[in-house]
Parts: sequence; C-alpha cells; structure tokens
Amino acid sequence: MDFRLSDEQAMLKESVERFVSGEAGFDHARRGFAPAQWRTMAELGWLMLLIPEEHGGLGGSAIDAALIAEGLGRGPVISPYISTAVIAARLLAQADAPRADLLAAIGAGEAIVALASEENASHYDLAAVTAKAKPAGDGFALRGEKIAVQDGAIASHFLVTALLNGKVALFLVEADAPQVGIRRYRMIDHSPACDLALNDSPAALVIADAEAALQRAVDEARVLLAAETLGGMETAVSITADYLKTRKQFGRTLSSFQTLTHRIADMYVRCEQLRSVLLRALSLLDAEPAARAAAASAAMITAIDAGEFVCGQAIQLHGGIGMTEEYIVGHFYKRVRAIGRLY
Repeated sequence: MDFRLSDEQAMLKESVERFVSGEAGFDHARRGFAPAQWRTMAELGWLMLLIPEEHGGLGGSAIDAALIAEGLGRGPVISPYISTAVIAARLLAQADAPRADLLAAIGAGEAIVALASEENASHYDLAAVTAKAKPAGDGFALRGEKIAVQDGAIASHFLVTALLNGKVALFLVEADAPQVGIRRYRMIDHSPACDLALNDSPAALVIADAEAALQRAVDEARVLLAAETLGGMETAVSITADYLKTRKQFGRTLSSFQTLTHRIADMYVRCEQLRSVLLRALSLLDAEPAARAAAASAAMITAIDAGEFVCGQAIQLHGGIGMTEEYIVGHFYKRVRAIGRLY
C-alpha cells in the first residue's frame, strides 16, 4: 500500500494545520464550540468534502476526512465536524427521497445535524431501539427518548432512530419543532450534547430500513475519532518533550533523567501503534461489513487505550501545571475520555 499523500491531500493537511494554529487555537477550544470557526470550515470546503458530487459536494474520501479529523485533534478543536459533515452527510446522501437542500445547508455551514441513536438501555447497539414512529398527516410522529446526543445542544436538526413496521428507521426532526424537549449540557471536554424527549414530535422519513446505513456511518465515525485522538496524542507528546527540555530540577533539565525520556519513548510508540491500526481501518472501510466493523472497533479501542496512556503520562510528566484548566495537556486527556463514550 502507498501511504504517501497526494498533492491535494498534502494541501488539505497544511490548510488544517494553519487553521488549528491560528484562529482555532487552544484558547478558543477552552470556550467550546465557536460558530465563527464553523463558518470558516465551511468556507474552506471541509463541510462538503464527503457530500457526493451529484448532491453538490466534493465527493471526497474517508482518508481526506481523516486528515481533517487528525488536524482538529491537535487543537483540540471542539466542532460538530464528525457528527454533521461525516455521519449526517453520509446518511442524508442515502435518503429514500432526495435531501439536497439540507445537504447544501450542511456544506454551507448553515445546518448542524446530530445523530440521536443512543437510549438508556441501548449500550451503543444501534439496533436496540424503543422509540416508535407512526404515520401522522403527510409525515410521521415520534415518541421516545434519546440520551447523550453528541453536538445536540447546538443542532438545528436531528437524525433520530425509531421503529417503523418492526425495522429501525431514520427520521429527520427539526430542533425547534413542537413536542421536542431538549436538555442541553456540556461534556467533560466542553463539547455540547443533549438529551432528547419526543412526544409525538413531527418528523420526516429519511431511510425506512436504516440499520445497515447507520452501521456504516458509525463505523466511519469511529475511525475518524481514532484519527482525532491520534492528532491530540502526538501533540501531547511534542509539548511534553519540549517541556522536559526546558524545565529544570536539581540543577538539571528533566530531559537528562533517563527514566523520563523512556516514558516519552513509550508515549511515542503508542502513537505509532495507533497510526498503524488507523491506517488498517481506513483501508477496510469499503470491505464487507464484518471486516469493516472489526477494524473500526479495533481502531476505537486502541485509540481509547493509547490516548488515555499518552495523555495521562503527559499530565504526570508536567506535574501540577498539567492539571490546570489553563494548560493544554489536560484538555487532550478530557477529549480522549469524551471520545471513549461516543458511538
């Protein structure tokens, strides 16, 4: 396999790096989602990257999206990129009826669409759905509850899973529709989430038999979350190595203590392990479902395990400053913890 980036991919990677080092720096990340940054991402064309060309998008690949996710992880940048520009864009492009207007709104940064699939007893099983849909007028009415909806607190629309004729179907619900209850809150990493209460809420059918499409979209999201984790891990290693070169104790820089440099080496190895698993998962996204799901799960599990190790070591090697809200390394750890509870 050729791991080299194309010229277009190299330019995309550089564009993300400039964005993250500029207006989307750490001070912005501490304040959570920034609408101005979202508009900039739209202007750069990132939000239409995975929208098919026949729907007005760029028809990019998962590798392109992984470059963006990895770059955003280096911020860390809090944005609904994966929930809206990846999951929602993929699902809306497969709708039973065309959704060109909403796909265009996503690409322009005018709509934020969140997937509401998790329930109190579902435990990440996309087929474990108790919410129900019934015909109502020209559309449908949904009844049920969804929890921990990633980016739901800032969403303009929700893609909601519900049972229809005994199958898991996907419906579109507007955030300001009647009989929609939204309890908004922030996750540990400052990302916006919500719980959703549907009480005969009006909805439009997107996909009548949606389980396979949902599994494919969520597997891709898992792989991209692993890419985001890798970006944060590598930045944490770099910041920590630089800190050891400048911080002195007992008249010597910390980098002169062999035990500490060995810990940096262990952190680096865990980053490389995750990159290998990530590349394998990206190569299998178009494989048959069982192989794809296994590779995506391996990437997610490796990211959680390696991310907690690397970012936890970064905090320890910094000492007390690593625990503070004002310093960046602790925020990488918080983001890894939040990612470990997604999808």
